Amino acid sequence: MLWILLKNFTRRATAPAVAAKDHLTAGIESLNAGDFTLACRRLQAALAADPGDADASYYLALAEARSGRLEAAEALLETTRLKRDSADVNNALGNVRRLLGRLESAAESYRHALELDVNHLAALANLGLALRDLGEPGQALPVLDRALGLSPDHVEALFNKALALVDLGESVEAERLIERVLQIDPDFAHAHLQRAFMLLKRRDFGEGWREYAWRVCIPEVDHWQDYDYPIWRGEALAGKRILVQAEQGLGDQIMFASCLPEVIAGSQHVMIECDPRLAKLFARSFPRAAIYRHRAAGEPDWSREPAPDYRARCGDLPRMLRNREADFPRHAGYLVAEPARVTAWRDRLESRGPGLKVGISWRGGTPATGQARRSIPLDALLPILSTSGTHFVSLQYGDVSAEIANLQARHGVVVHSWAYADAGMDDIAALIASLDLIITVCTTAAHLAGALGKSAWVMVPAVAEWRYLYEGTSIPWYPKLRLYRQQKPGQWGGVFATIKTDLANEAAGSTG
Repeated sequence: MLWILLKNFTRRATAPAVAAKDHLTAGIESLNAGDFTLACRRLQAALAADPGDADASYYLALAEARSGRLEAAEALLETTRLKRDSADVNNALGNVRRLLGRLESAAESYRHALELDVNHLAALANLGLALRDLGEPGQALPVLDRALGLSPDHVEALFNKALALVDLGESVEAERLIERVLQIDPDFAHAHLQRAFMLLKRRDFGEGWREYAWRVCIPEVDHWQDYDYPIWRGEALAGKRILVQAEQGLGDQIMFASCLPEVIAGSQHVMIECDPRLAKLFARSFPRAAIYRHRAAGEPDWSREPAPDYRARCGDLPRMLRNREADFPRHAGYLVAEPARVTAWRDRLESRGPGLKVGISWRGGTPATGQARRSIPLDALLPILSTSGTHFVSLQYGDVSAEIANLQARHGVVVHSWAYADAGMDDIAALIASLDLIITVCTTAAHLAGALGKSAWVMVPAVAEWRYLYEGTSIPWYPKLRLYRQQKPGQWGGVFATIKTDLANEAAGSTG
């Protein structure tokens, strides 16, 4: 969706109606041509010649935003003289603020744009998207319908409405809108990716992975660097060398790593590039492969090896290896925690006394990745945390000391916390491996537990990420995960009650 926002920036980028200085015109031409570095240089020259030129400030802000310098773009848009009376400037300011994660401020900017131009299509489409990301899909729909009333085939408004409908659980209508978007614009990469999610959620893996390949056309999807080696498309790997490139977040890399044992078994040599935080864990887990930390700049460490015959992004491996549900192995864990650390954690946990040792994580995601529906206040978990015969350990990322202290002060419930946020991923894996059970929302802790082969109970929102499917109590990626699904958005009571009963039975069984 971020590319949609940026795409709106350049729609105003046409030569000014009034006579313009050559460097301003040249800067606009470079902006339209997609050469943002040259556009910035030319537009900076325009401002140097005339610091009060509002048009130059505006177009420079667009070029800075397209170059990824969002703070600089925001500063230019906030100071331009056009801000007070230009819907375009306020819409662009909203785009930048949304990309910076300031959703409330973004929505305010879009609303200001609409005060200046009630029929500003881009501002309507963007406000609808901002409301949806703020966890208000019901409020987003009338805004998006206003845009579609003005322009029924406006692809961004159609797409954003589909996203809002997804969040409301209206998957059939959302799929219909996605198909309509693709009829209007067959190359709309975001719509293809959303269609991939829909197909994968209903276990149509073959077609879903083909659509998932469109993610590489979306700039904000983190695929890192491309290299000039042949892309692996399923050819036999016997006697061949292959580079597997990391992409996206920690959870994605951990999940897609389930394909690595097969790639390693069929190849002469595998080089695996991964997030530096996973390097030790991957090196121990895949000893036949060469593990390299991803480097954001400069020559990669693996470049000292002979050139690979093929390369593959880790997210493309399932397209070669997981086209049917039967293709997913019933593994008992493919990541290996460090034995000495596991022993040290178990000794520490045993010092808490008898009873189940349960890891707990209650918050996941970011505002743009469904944080509101993936997160639960810690004190709301009191029905679970008060189960007798259990000891709870925080697996929550970030500083949660105040939440834990407040829980103990108000309810007398103890959740142990040992600086989880400061621990490395290898130590976190050892802690998870040492526990009897993990209870978590949809976050990295679920991926680690599943990949380590640990029993984990995952609290899944009614509208979940694609990897948790539309229905069922299990997912093929991680055989030992048990899913507890919301029946209606925002209503966790039934999930808590079921987990409390199951946990009480587990605790009784462990002491029986």
